[in-house]
Amino acid sequence: MNDYQKAILKSHEQVVTIAKSKPEILMTIPYFEDGVNKMAEIVIEIKDLSVIQDRDLTGITEDKTDLHNEVIDSLIEISGAVHAYAGKQGNKTLQALVNYKPSKVAHMDAHELIDACSNTVVEARKIPEADLAETGITSAEITEFDSILTRLKGSTGLRRTAVIDKKDITRRIAQLFAAAADIKKNTLERLAPQFQRKAPEFYNTYKDAANVIYHRSAPQKTLDLNAPTV
Repeated sequence: MNDYQKAILKSHEQVVTIAKSKPEILMTIPYFEDGVNKMAEIVIEIKDLSVIQDRDLTGITEDKTDLHNEVIDSLIEISGAVHAYAGKQGNKTLQALVNYKPSKVAHMDAHELIDACSNTVVEARKIPEADLAETGITSAEITEFDSILTRLKGSTGLRRTAVIDKKDITRRIAQLFAAAADIKKNTLERLAPQFQRKAPEFYNTYKDAANVIYHRSAPQKTLDLNAPTV
């Protein structure tokens, strides 16, 4: 949520808290009470969603970085082995296909790295196990390399999915704020004036809570709760 939304949410929470602290007054206007209850449900959902929205992708990023480094190390080792085998066979075409020096790999993006690893796995599996063993690499290591490559591909998709999910949450929060604004404008504000006569102390406290106090970098501003959500 942005700072303005946080200020609005705080106001909504105060309205709900103050209203529910006086159930005997609320029950005198059932429509007002119903509006407060709906507002309370919205506040709870917004707070729950904001926890997810504010949760960064640090864990995913750290895990992916470790996996990324592991894949790079394996690529350098296995492509080097295939390159050496190709050299002994006089196969310059194969050497060119797996010529992944550390300086080159270091500048690859995720897609380039995945392509390089995929090519290396394919070429390594074409080599007889006995010949591959002569280069210091076993078939089990090729299988493990393929496995961590698959995990890297999956982690890339996981981060993309997480970003998409956060966008969906942001849209839902915006919808909830719109619903709350409608309740405030068309129910609570329409009925609240009755309390000015029936329960003036409650009315004044409610009106104070209904104001949105928005702190920008410098002065404090009081904004209308019905203003469009940023």
